[in-house]
Amino acid sequence: MNRSLKRASRILGVMIAGVLLASCENSPFSLESRDTLKVDSVSHLASVAEANGDYGTAVLLYRKAVAAHPEKPELQVAFGEALLGGGDLDAAEQAFRKALALSPERADAHVALGRIFLAKHQPNQALTEFEAALGTEANNVRALNGSGIALDMLARSAEAQKAYRSALAISPDDRAVRNNLGLSLAFSGNYDEAIAGLSKLALEPGATARTRQNLALALGLKGQSAEAARVARADLDEGAVRDNQRFYDLVRTTVKPKAAGVP
Repeated sequence: MNRSLKRASRILGVMIAGVLLASCENSPFSLESRDTLKVDSVSHLASVAEANGDYGTAVLLYRKAVAAHPEKPELQVAFGEALLGGGDLDAAEQAFRKALALSPERADAHVALGRIFLAKHQPNQALTEFEAALGTEANNVRALNGSGIALDMLARSAEAQKAYRSALAISPDDRAVRNNLGLSLAFSGNYDEAIAGLSKLALEPGATARTRQNLALALGLKGQSAEAARVARADLDEGAVRDNQRFYDLVRTTVKPKAAGVP
């Protein structure tokens, strides 16, 4: 960690400590007084901690906020997101369900529950949550993207691609959706379109190793082994490149993909 980041972390720690001390029983700044300003301050510090990857601190602060205002669904959602970021799927699910009990039409809580079900490899349950979100917000890009992932997991590639394309009609530059569409196309046998889309992503500023390896995957599945290896070498050593080539060959020879657009 560089000096400026260390200084920022110390400042954040002092601020958080002050808020926690102020929230103690009998303090004039106690969260138990349900002072909105103080709860907002705690929530802001929690969001800062979360943005810096300090999910433990964020969870601690949001827990105090929801204890002070259990009737606020937005706090339950924020608490759930912090729990989810820290990997506590079950506790996060409870927080999102509490938010929905307070406000059944909150699209963000449905999307978050869908993400949990995806992480638990439960695509049918995930799809139900994403569809609930879209029932409230038809143009919710995260819900459309999540629906696409769930549908791909259910081997419903044509429907998945329709969901991704709907998301891109709303947010054309969304890198996650473009990546997922490319992978869906590759696994359903539409190699040329997959390669075209993933190639654009791999050439853009901010392209990641994952983006490049997804392009290599599409090339390998098409049978363009030399080009796939060339792309893969940007991030992998020769042993890993050879392992990937064997995987591409195995998938290509054992799985007969559906043509895109066929249910």
